[in-house]
Amino acid sequence: MKPSNIHTLVFLVTGFPPDVSGVSLFNWERAQWFAKQEQYRVVVFAPDWQQPSESLSIPPDLRHKLIIERYPSKPWIPYPPTHVPRFKAARYIKQRLGNYNPALIVVTDVERYFLLSTWQLPGRGYAKANQIPYVAEYHTDLYNFSASYPGWQWLRQAARSSQMASYLYRQFDVTVCASLAASQSCQELGIPSVQTIPFLGIDVSTYSPARRNRQWLKPWLSEQEQHNKVLLFLGRLGFEKRVDLLIQAFAKLQEKEPNCSLIIAGDGPDTVVNALKRLAKPISNIHFTGFLLGETKANVLASCDVFCSPSPYETFGRTVVEAMASGLPIVTVNSGAVSEYISNRVNGYLVPPDDAEGLANGIGNVLLSNSTGVVEQALKDAKQFSLDQGCENLSRYYQQLLGIKQDDKDLTSLSRL
Repeated sequence: MKPSNIHTLVFLVTGFPPDVSGVSLFNWERAQWFAKQEQYRVVVFAPDWQQPSESLSIPPDLRHKLIIERYPSKPWIPYPPTHVPRFKAARYIKQRLGNYNPALIVVTDVERYFLLSTWQLPGRGYAKANQIPYVAEYHTDLYNFSASYPGWQWLRQAARSSQMASYLYRQFDVTVCASLAASQSCQELGIPSVQTIPFLGIDVSTYSPARRNRQWLKPWLSEQEQHNKVLLFLGRLGFEKRVDLLIQAFAKLQEKEPNCSLIIAGDGPDTVVNALKRLAKPISNIHFTGFLLGETKANVLASCDVFCSPSPYETFGRTVVEAMASGLPIVTVNSGAVSEYISNRVNGYLVPPDDAEGLANGIGNVLLSNSTGVVEQALKDAKQFSLDQGCENLSRYYQQLLGIKQDDKDLTSLSRL
């Protein structure tokens, strides 16, 4: 029997370890953070598609406060590496919810729970019957980036013309977005009750310029490349990430700056990876590494020379912040949430979206510039995206939804979000 002052938070997620996407890592880190707080117990419903990794082990002191429920799942047709609930998972979740007496239910990436999945919104009936907050989180700009996938271009237009997104999100009390860009996307889709809370964050202490050592790049660079300037893309490989644009830009860059290499660290569906490798094949000095994790990831980040993010659809940009904290100059597009915290020539460099020539010129200018001041500012700015700060923002908002009395300082901070 849990104490009456402990509030159970239920998170219904599709991204969770052993998946290594930014959303998955955040969902796991957030679950641990909330479980460590005295006033919360956390239950996460996540896909069962792989055996839990060693990194998912729950510390003994949290096992009574952090519970992972695994529901039946399947690959999601638009993006098979993501696993979503099978139809029967909705019944499983419904049956299990009553055991935990949740005070609040949060559903992340609603479309993955509904479209080509359960065709239901798990937890809605329970929340309505028990009069508890039913909250959606908009992590992924799905409707915009669907236009990047062959055969799925119809989804963005259908969502707007049919008001499908508006219908789905009207089933929730509120939709929480982590950035103004995400909130704007929701509002354009007719999604009501949108609340912007900067809740995404990372453990910035993992990343540091002190890790820089060219030895970490030796597994991929040839002898002839050992003294090249090394560009890095790190993240999930999906068509919406526009790594194809980066490869085209790199080919243009090599015409002027031949002593450059490009490392593409990440993985994704075979169709995407194979298409990118075909595009890169005639171009020298491009290396695909697959996913890099943990210490290896942090070491490689710090050891490259420029970080490039060509995606125009980021709702946060986790790897951009990781690169900022690693001491790399950032070249990214003036679009999405990244452009809310990257200021051109202040803490990074912005180029127009969907412009290979502009991206190549932007990278070339950085290679020829002294970016010391820009990097120093980025190192300072990265600290504002700590996991603690993001989760504290969420906690204050959850307490407001739950009607928990907060002190004046907390209420003032929340009003500024």
